[in-house]
Amino acid sequence: MDWREEYKRRLASAEDAMKLVKAGDLVMIPIAGPRVLPGALFRHCTENGVAIDLRVAAPLTDPGWYRAGHEETFRLEFELFIGDFARPAMDEGRATYLPNLFSLNFKDIDEKRPEGRTVDVFLVSVTPPDEHGYVSFGAHNWNKRSHTRRARTVVAEVDAGLRPVCGDNIVHVSEIDAFVEIPPVQITRGLVEAWLRRVEDDSAREAYMGIVDELGEDLDRLIVVGPVMTRLPAAQVRRVLGLAQPPEDARTIAGHVRELVPDGATIQIGAGEPSMYLARAGAFEGKRDLGLHTEMAAPGIARLVECGVINGARKTLHPNLAIASAWSGSDIEDLKIVTNNPKFEVRDPECVLDVRTIAQNDNFYAMNNALSVDLTGQINAESVFGSRMINGTGGQPEFQIGAALSRGGRGITLLPSTALDGAVSRVVAQHEAGSMITVPRYFADTVVTEYGIARLWGKNHRQRAQELIVVAHPDFRAELKQAAKRL
Repeated sequence: MDWREEYKRRLASAEDAMKLVKAGDLVMIPIAGPRVLPGALFRHCTENGVAIDLRVAAPLTDPGWYRAGHEETFRLEFELFIGDFARPAMDEGRATYLPNLFSLNFKDIDEKRPEGRTVDVFLVSVTPPDEHGYVSFGAHNWNKRSHTRRARTVVAEVDAGLRPVCGDNIVHVSEIDAFVEIPPVQITRGLVEAWLRRVEDDSAREAYMGIVDELGEDLDRLIVVGPVMTRLPAAQVRRVLGLAQPPEDARTIAGHVRELVPDGATIQIGAGEPSMYLARAGAFEGKRDLGLHTEMAAPGIARLVECGVINGARKTLHPNLAIASAWSGSDIEDLKIVTNNPKFEVRDPECVLDVRTIAQNDNFYAMNNALSVDLTGQINAESVFGSRMINGTGGQPEFQIGAALSRGGRGITLLPSTALDGAVSRVVAQHEAGSMITVPRYFADTVVTEYGIARLWGKNHRQRAQELIVVAHPDFRAELKQAAKRL
């Protein structure tokens, strides 16, 4: 059958497509998921009494299922990353977390383990089909193709606004069960002002309005946060849009990173602070022949490729190419550079984040963030106040281990020395009971704060404590020394 006829046959409204979801199904919504289908799913389940298991990764929208009262209809679980937006659902016990890794996400399914559970319905967004009948997952690729090829049923939202990028991120229309065409988002000042009218707090509304005024004619940047901007703190919106200037501690940390990263290294940068500031804070200034093999991007990375600082000339694997699972984390200027640019490729994370793939890159330098590190080197990037889980593993464990296995590689953990405006040290004697350990101490390598570089590899517990106390905030060093003696 001609693919065009196949495509037309599979077109449906959002409401009709959601009829494919049955009671008891496991429904999956990926990172940077569809815009319209989640709302249709919420209506379908709540109006028809259809209770489902719902798995979501790094959510940025809430049709209603994160609010109290829907626990019986939507049995929620998060994978890979929680983030600010959905954190209250975890805090209040309305959701749980699935501990897994990108590279091993499908091991139980692919090996047909009896405990493995296949996703019943996968909701995703794709570009319109090309002349050969292939659709793309765009710049925010992630594990969408991997899920598409394994889920029992796939419903795709066709969004002409998705940016086409190069790489291995396409599937044929025959691999998708239903298509729902949606209109592209047109970001206008009137639309933004309509969003802001819902904000009751005057000072918050003024803060958001200040962001809009700063953007001026460049309102298309708001596509990154869209209508959820008013559910995020204005300061976070500024960071996501690349408007926030790197704070002083991030600039100092970037200086230490510049000291560590040699010419010719292949780098990875994780999400969040302070790593998101590295490129713009000068961490790679003056470097030559860097390579990029990463889970996602950070503001300024694409510009470093464009100007030749990152050129992949010395990369062991995929030379001369910047490789990522997604270009999420880029600011709008970077996304414009990445669009249809053959220097940049996205590929499935089960390959990109496989430690065996990472380790094939000699001199691989992984740079990721932490919430706290204890004096033995255990790294926590997921929880605060003990067991309060606020993030997830993301790709940090894989890159840390891959860097350790890389010839000449180094795993770098970044964190400001304090939290809560200086009230709490992030270098701790011991993690609180219930804390999540993202990187065990035997894979801890190099820890950087604004006070310097702690080199942990090959050092015993006492030596590690000495290294870490030196990079802790001066206000906490005395008590950390006392705790170290006690331990």
